[in-house]
Amino acid sequence: MAEKAEKAVWDDAHVVHFISICKEEIANGNRPLGFLNPIGWKNLVEKFEARTGKNLTRTQLKNKWDSMKKEYTWFMELKIAATGLGWDDAKQTVDASKEWWDEHLQVLLNPIVIARQQFERQTWKHSHFPFLCLCLVCHGSKIAE
Repeated sequence: MAEKAEKAVWDDAHVVHFISICKEEIANGNRPLGFLNPIGWKNLVEKFEARTGKNLTRTQLKNKWDSMKKEYTWFMELKIAATGLGWDDAKQTVDASKEWWDEHLQVLLNPIVIARQQFERQTWKHSHFPFLCLCLVCHGSKIAE
């Protein structure tokens, strides 16, 4: 049985490099079906190490891809479903009243959702999404220019 890889630690600079490389691989046609193909993953691993000096495995990079996709999906669901909300550009957060959050978090938090997902969704109230525009590159319908 293979050993479990250590969880990667991501700072903002590493995330920017990650997304930049993903954008290159997508532009090069290495995401034909909504996810990177084997050539795209190989290039991502190699380029990421060359640019950051950090040797992460494909699994660690895939975990980041999946994590960002989940956050992006939740953010877009919130953005599309909600009207009358603001966006605080300085904080990179959704701007809504306490009453709005209380009401809408109850809808998102049902007994079927596992505890971890409940916690993650509750954190939207206080979290920010600094790489939204860049994340559109990987998970949006088109490559951002």
